[in-house]
Amino acid sequence: MVDGFVDRWNEKPHQPSFLSKIKDAGKPSEGLKKQISAVLQRLEIQKQKLNNAQSRFEQRDAALFKRTVKALEDRDTMRANVLASELAEIRKVEKMLLHASLALESISLRLSTVSELGDVVTVLAPAAGVLNNIRSGLSGIFPEAGRELENIGTLLTDIVSTTHQDTGVPVNIGTASLEAEKILEEAETAAERKLKAQLPEITTTAPTQEKTRVET
Repeated sequence: MVDGFVDRWNEKPHQPSFLSKIKDAGKPSEGLKKQISAVLQRLEIQKQKLNNAQSRFEQRDAALFKRTVKALEDRDTMRANVLASELAEIRKVEKMLLHASLALESISLRLSTVSELGDVVTVLAPAAGVLNNIRSGLSGIFPEAGRELENIGTLLTDIVSTTHQDTGVPVNIGTASLEAEKILEEAETAAERKLKAQLPEITTTAPTQEKTRVET
């Protein structure tokens, strides 16, 4: 009898404690981790595509800017205005691409830190909202990226819905929307700051010729 009691006592430490079971219950399952990992990979691919597209537009930007300067130097104000207008449109696209890329980067950072089931809902719900927002802006100039971001956003929404059903963790739509707006605002501010630092300003005012002073 004593031996049996000792045996049971020795076996007990090898069993998961009640506290560890509760702790593990709050962590994402392996299946959920794989889903998030797949989302991160797809986001990285889209971010790289956006960066490549931005590089192409930056090259066009530089070429157009030189042509605009040349037209001003030649006193061809009408042509300079046309080129400057085209350049302004290109810079709108550059800003949109950079904004989207920075937003995806912010989402990726948030997803990579998910360690608790509660985080899944609070992080993925606003992420889906951000993707939906930037998708609508990109669809007109980058349809392929728009479609892929829509698919990823749908996947995130499905994960949030499944997590809510399995755990009962409530989805606060208002909070998710505010967090999504915060991510977009931060990305837009960063995009504006980066473009302002990188790109020279456009002007259609012809440079004034300097008067040559003749020394007597």
